[in-house]
Amino acid sequence: MKKLFVSLFIIFTSPVLYAQQQGKADMDLQQIWSGHFDERKYVVHLMNQSPHFAWIQTDTGSGPQVILSLDFNTTRIVDTLFSNQVKGETDSLPTTFTYFQDFSFSPDDSKILVHTQIEPFYTISEKAFNYVWDINKKILRVVSANGKQLYPSFSPDSKQLAYIFSGNLYILDIEKNTTVPVTVDGVPGQFLYGMADALYENGFGMTKAYEWSPDGNYIAMLRFNENAVKTYPLTLYERPYAEVRDQRYPLAGEMVPDVKVFVYDVANKIFIPVDVGINPDQYITGIRWSPDNKTLYVQRLSRNQKKLELLKADVITGKTTVVYTEEKPDNYVRTYPDNISFIKEGKSFLWKSEKDGYTHLYEISADVAKVTPITGGKWEVLEIKAVDDTRNELYYTSNEPGSRQKQLYKINYDGSGKTKLTTGTGYHDIWISNDKRFFFDEYSSLNKPPVYQVISTVDKGQKKLIENKELNDRLRDFKIPNAYFFTVAANDSTTMNGWIIRPYNHTRGKLPLILYVYGGSTHQEVLDKWSDKFTLTMRWLANQGYAVACIDPRGTPGKGEAFRKMNYNAPGDIEIEDILKVKAYLARNYRVDSSNVAVMGWSYGGYLAALAQTKYAGRFKAAVAIAPVTNWRFYESVYAERLLSMPSENAERYKNASPVSFADNYKSGLFLVHGTADDNVHLQNSMELSKQLTNAMKSNFEQHFYTDKTHNLSDGTPNILRMTLYTRISEFLKRELK
Repeated sequence: MKKLFVSLFIIFTSPVLYAQQQGKADMDLQQIWSGHFDERKYVVHLMNQSPHFAWIQTDTGSGPQVILSLDFNTTRIVDTLFSNQVKGETDSLPTTFTYFQDFSFSPDDSKILVHTQIEPFYTISEKAFNYVWDINKKILRVVSANGKQLYPSFSPDSKQLAYIFSGNLYILDIEKNTTVPVTVDGVPGQFLYGMADALYENGFGMTKAYEWSPDGNYIAMLRFNENAVKTYPLTLYERPYAEVRDQRYPLAGEMVPDVKVFVYDVANKIFIPVDVGINPDQYITGIRWSPDNKTLYVQRLSRNQKKLELLKADVITGKTTVVYTEEKPDNYVRTYPDNISFIKEGKSFLWKSEKDGYTHLYEISADVAKVTPITGGKWEVLEIKAVDDTRNELYYTSNEPGSRQKQLYKINYDGSGKTKLTTGTGYHDIWISNDKRFFFDEYSSLNKPPVYQVISTVDKGQKKLIENKELNDRLRDFKIPNAYFFTVAANDSTTMNGWIIRPYNHTRGKLPLILYVYGGSTHQEVLDKWSDKFTLTMRWLANQGYAVACIDPRGTPGKGEAFRKMNYNAPGDIEIEDILKVKAYLARNYRVDSSNVAVMGWSYGGYLAALAQTKYAGRFKAAVAIAPVTNWRFYESVYAERLLSMPSENAERYKNASPVSFADNYKSGLFLVHGTADDNVHLQNSMELSKQLTNAMKSNFEQHFYTDKTHNLSDGTPNILRMTLYTRISEFLKRELK
């Protein structure tokens, strides 16, 4: 289901408003992380059978919530689809239903799945209590009272609902209000059905691991056998006796989950095993039904991630044949779990691949697997947004105008007639109406908050819905410096993207420099996109008397395969080389003090910060390493082996890439930060670096551990944890960058 968060500004009453009358006011961390500059979030979804979209409207005064629908053509409200003031036909008074945070539509739009009490599960996923609202019959049913569910999805005929609970797959018959367990032996940490485990979610971005067939007669699912995977203990300190939770976590070189594929015959309650081979040392990275309901496509990736095979399975027999293969013997194949979009009534499908150096779209015929390129060039396709078989057209987003941007295009299946549909330099998040005549555009840029508008795909006519005028007015009342883009030539003549912020009241003197970096292969930090809390925090930090810069070194996505894989087999070295290059560039062009530079990063960026003060000690005055990987042997198999292969094959490179190996080099200026319950980059990483520094007689480093906090180091709104985190960082930098 398509989902976005549309935003309106919240108007607050604050003592700062009086100060604004005297001139621009200073912003502070409490304002940023308590919501003073927040936008009001509206959850919006597109409907499946009509050119309408719907959103949650909340009366903040009295509390009632409703789901309203709006027509793309007129941009007028046409219906109230649901209210938390539920009143049945025989009820005299409405019953107040619980507060709800999200919703989704059934395929025929006759029912709404209402999501309540949502909480995080793993890194991306969320679990919730769910309710089905029948719009016509005005009946509200709970999906399950046994506990929160994961990944609920309607059957194609909208009569049934599948969901995951406690590792098992269930089907709810909505009309009969009866539930049937499809699997019964699922147990978290042992067997998981229809859901990816933490390794797959972190490593491949896979979450939901089941799919209804187009006719609803079958469900294809993955089964994760985690029994051979070693457990890692996570300690929680909430009780007098600390609680230890065991987490299945395959470190680099260790056993990974054994994943099988099954097709479930819903009517006959029969499981058909799909032949994916007998090798448990492999990954199943995606499944997709063919429109003929007879064929299931399965992506199979070798453990070393150098070979990706697309299997074509007969759902009656489970027999498979390999119909397409991609190989990268010199590094690894990039995978896309949501790959395959069928076109031409199922005779072909779209396939995303970077086999020619950049992520592009290809047409693969379903019968003979003939591969035909549709897009091409030194830029990247980001998403397939819609296909239109009646006009032989597809809609996709790409960064063709520049690697910091995201724009919407339309193109014919044969690659002709490419048309750019969005206007305005920056970042466009897009949702396309079911009839392909309109799209909803959330448009922002680095220094401008989002504008929300409806645009015609036919004549590009625009209707602005929300311009965030109040937010822009509020921002103008504070001393908020702009960020400015720059590019730097890397040593191999490629260019790196960056932005820099200087204090609002900048003098002509040289400034200490803070270089923020992520640097990992899955995420770009330097985008022409509004990012409120993080970038406002960096602007606040600049106002403390620094130049604050952010860069995407080689090893990050957005600029093609060669750029992203530059650090293969040697992570850290290329990125530090690029950081040093940026440091020198900024000293020459932006009057920063090259002897007073700190590196700051989180996760992979924290790894680079730790490496900067150990392996590259003396090159930077200070470093803030938040949740860093310090030994690649301590990290999970998918990511570590993608960069460094198996430890048994590459022990010396593992050692050479890990900060713990260079503790003897350390001089000064390191601040280690970690959550004690981090289930992604375990606390062990920071503890081991701390131990090695101590063993090397190094006492001049600082460390702080946040009790019971996970990788995100966040605690909602007001976000006290983030306020204290950045306060500590600011105090550390004031001491070090003198």
